[in-house]
Amino acid sequence: MRSILLFSAAVLALLFARGVFAEPEFIEPEPLAARINTAVGPVKNTQPLRVPMITWGGDMISILANGMNTRTQPGSAMAKAGLNYEFVLQDNFDKQLQDYLSGASPYLRCTIGMCNQALDLINKDPRTRPVVIYQLTWSRGGDTLVAKNGIVRVGELKGKTIAIQAYGPHVDFMTTLLTQAGLKMSDVNLKWMPDLTLSPNSPPEALKLPEIDASFMIISDAYGLTSGRRVGTGSNGSITGARMIISTMFARRIIADVYVVRADYFEKNKAEVQSFVQTLMSASAQLQELMRDLSNPQKLQLLEASADILLGDKNAQPDIENLYYDAQFVDKQGNVDFFSNPQFPHRLEVLNDRVQDAFNAMGLIKTRAPMAKADWDYSLLSE
Repeated sequence: MRSILLFSAAVLALLFARGVFAEPEFIEPEPLAARINTAVGPVKNTQPLRVPMITWGGDMISILANGMNTRTQPGSAMAKAGLNYEFVLQDNFDKQLQDYLSGASPYLRCTIGMCNQALDLINKDPRTRPVVIYQLTWSRGGDTLVAKNGIVRVGELKGKTIAIQAYGPHVDFMTTLLTQAGLKMSDVNLKWMPDLTLSPNSPPEALKLPEIDASFMIISDAYGLTSGRRVGTGSNGSITGARMIISTMFARRIIADVYVVRADYFEKNKAEVQSFVQTLMSASAQLQELMRDLSNPQKLQLLEASADILLGDKNAQPDIENLYYDAQFVDKQGNVDFFSNPQFPHRLEVLNDRVQDAFNAMGLIKTRAPMAKADWDYSLLSE
């Protein structure tokens, strides 16, 4: 899901081979409530209001709505809604949580799994209890599980060793896949990594070690290790026998990307928060039309702005398009289903219960609590 720049796997492999990077180091994860001790403060009354974003295709919605800029531009959809926001790229969830607790920002930009990993921390104070307000996307092919040593199915991971980023977007992806395959968390050995990608301390690099049987990673890393989504040959940075055994292309509606707001800010600013959601929903619909229109010069402008903001290189437009297609964008009806449809099998409550069951069993959290959601009728919002 988190396809960042498609750096050459061969170049990275050469750097590691020459000893530029050290061997991967593993960590022992502890609950976020034990790691982060930021004092809770009131939300700072500053303009523009800080709102986090992450390196993901779904965040093109925010860029488009804000006038193709991190700061709200005159005439943009955000400005027309009376909003004045600064979107800040924060892929480090610890930093997001620190800002959220301190009041530097009332928002979190996360997945349902990531938010639940912080449940004990953000539920301690009633002011910071999370309210889920909008779903941007589902992951659609951007996240994958790569295995070697002849493993071709998730069920064959029993007794095997898996590398995964701690506190990242793949933890609930992993727990869901193992459960669906009839495995318990105690059936596998986990090796936790601090980083997601482009680092010696990331799951793709750990898979090169003989003791690691499988790793969760983003699709851009998997392409290099599997010789272009086939079976790794051992050449050009690939790993002999490495193959993608499943991705979110075939295991969809597991990783839900959302915006969350502090309970105290939501109660005092419901009209503003609803305007934010309404603007994102309209911008998402506009984004889909724009990306289909090959002749529209605004599409090129958006790709360039998104590449610059999310990847730090305005020329990385092919990579931004890959990010876009890694995501299944959730429209108005999708948000209605996610928040309000008791028959929808992937609604917020179902994801929340499933994730909390797994995370409590793993010791990542110690409590269970429903995830609050906005108390308005999503079907009445215009798209």
